Amino acid sequence: MITPLRHLIAAACLLVGTFAWAVEEKSAGSAEQSVQIAESWLKLIDTENYAQSWKEASSRFRASVTEEKWAAMMGQARQPLGAVKSRDSAGATLALEAPRLPKGQYWIVRFKTAFEAAKADEIITLIADTDGQWRVVTFFIRPPT
Repeated sequence: MITPLRHLIAAACLLVGTFAWAVEEKSAGSAEQSVQIAESWLKLIDTENYAQSWKEASSRFRASVTEEKWAAMMGQARQPLGAVKSRDSAGATLALEAPRLPKGQYWIVRFKTAFEAAKADEIITLIADTDGQWRVVTFFIRPPT
């Protein structure tokens, strides 16, 4: 009698563990989805729609910078680079740590971008926002590596 009970308990634990893994996997999305979210957000930056990019960023992002300051910073950073000639995904990585952010779950998405005036690496970090949707929490443009 003890052996069937052990099998039942083991099966229940396996089922619960599998369900928990599936929920975690679903909440993290995929690398492809992360790249799509980042590209969609970058299109707002490309069209100088900085106010909308601020509104569509995560609540943590919006708490760290005002809409007006964000628009001013983006104007100063992006206008000298000119229009985007090409942007290629350099991949997305699911991470438990990100620079200047508390431990958690993040997608770090990288792009190799050619602008009219220069080439650059664009790095976007996504976080699951308070509503569970993945949104931008940090954005960096730097010289290519």
